Amino acid sequence: MLKSNIIGIDLAKNILQICQISKHGELISNKAVNRQKLKELLARVKPAVVAIEGCGSSHYWGRYAEQFGHDVRIISPKKVKGFLEGHKTDANDALAIANASLQIGIKFSKPKNEEQQSLQTLETSRLYFSRNITSLGNHIRAMLYEYGVTSTQGLLGLRTAVQKTLDEPALIPACLITTLHQLWEQYLNLKIEFAKLEKVKNALVRQLTPSKNLMALEGVAEVCSSMLYSTIGDGKQFKNGRQAAAFVGVTPKQHSSGGKTVMTGIIKHGGVKELRCALYQGALAYISRLPDEPKTVKQAWLIQLRERLGIKRTCIALANKTVRTAWAMLRYETKYQQQLLVIE
Repeated sequence: MLKSNIIGIDLAKNILQICQISKHGELISNKAVNRQKLKELLARVKPAVVAIEGCGSSHYWGRYAEQFGHDVRIISPKKVKGFLEGHKTDANDALAIANASLQIGIKFSKPKNEEQQSLQTLETSRLYFSRNITSLGNHIRAMLYEYGVTSTQGLLGLRTAVQKTLDEPALIPACLITTLHQLWEQYLNLKIEFAKLEKVKNALVRQLTPSKNLMALEGVAEVCSSMLYSTIGDGKQFKNGRQAAAFVGVTPKQHSSGGKTVMTGIIKHGGVKELRCALYQGALAYISRLPDEPKTVKQAWLIQLRERLGIKRTCIALANKTVRTAWAMLRYETKYQQQLLVIE
């Protein structure tokens, strides 16, 4: 017998499917309700296990349910898929979510607080602007290249090529001059808006104590610290630092059979790809500037590791250690202290 009832919620924009299972394992109800009815239900029923499939607004509804003492479990859609029986309907989806929340070994996520979700939203918006800038820049380069105008890498090369084309209209057809003006103005405006967004995001990162403390780690600045805090949170959903590192995807894959364990490289799919990429870039920047004479224990470890395994594997090792250290800092609310190297 279970300790409490189970409420499986299949989220949607307006009409949501609610599946209730009693603590004796019996199906109480499985019906569709509107947003207001769901709020009233969560406020009225006794504290229960509220299972939600990870999707849009899942953290909002998770925070709302936690206000009334419910145990919220956010489950990956891939894990829910294995418990789906019958046709793809809202009722079957809600039942699958409720059943998945009861399974031993299934990993759950906890709702992010507003600080974490704000940082995550700002970071996804920053990536959106960055990708649009890159895409529009490549479009302008390709447009000019079709008429024999080439440009070097970087903003300066693109600016020079566009200015040259506008100063010499004969390089491209006259009907494209206006279009080139519009594209270039849009590109510059995107760069300005991108800088404003980064300024707002960095200011928020430095205001929040957890993310500000994480910036003391090697190779971690505003981008990595905000992503670490929004991903790990207070660290309570992970048993230890290794679990947090495995969730991000910076631990080696393991293949075990017959008592023999083989460790391979890290996964390139799954995990938190954006955070893994940012951690690698930060680690590469730090390791590339290591002094000849180490001053801390970690610098000595990185130098030895770089000589033995190469710079790429050393970057992954530093990223792994960074996630584990960040988990400990967030879990126990401590600051990072470098251990100085004592030379005897």
